[in-house]
Amino acid sequence: MIIVGTAGMLFSGCAILSSTPPEVAHIQLERVHSPVVLVEKVRLERKDGTLLVRGYVLKRLGMKDTTQTHLDVTLYDSYGTVLRQRVTHFEPRQIPRRVRRADSAVYRIELDALPPETTRLEIKAHEGNHNMNPDSAPTVPTSHL
Repeated sequence: MIIVGTAGMLFSGCAILSSTPPEVAHIQLERVHSPVVLVEKVRLERKDGTLLVRGYVLKRLGMKDTTQTHLDVTLYDSYGTVLRQRVTHFEPRQIPRRVRRADSAVYRIELDALPPETTRLEIKAHEGNHNMNPDSAPTVPTSHL
């Protein structure tokens, strides 16, 4: 009986440790991989009053150059309409080869006030260039969205 109670406290503690702010907990987070990079983690959190999306990417096995890969960050409404889009980069741009750990890089994007109709946030790894409108110019990892 004591073990069950302790396990219950541990599992309920996990929910407390979640850093997703309640006002954005309804937003679905999606990851889209590229041939070179896997988007491994996406997390929404609030730090010093600022809403952030952060996470990390992994270099696929056998891939050498990650400098041509960037991340498309897109906000959607429930109908699939694009509300806002931004291009950002992970750091380091060239993901180094590591011997005993995964070949990874991190990203962090500050989000401006989200449109109230936002229901989905997508992080998509993408190689090369694509046509961008002026609102989605490349940014550094601490960019605003």
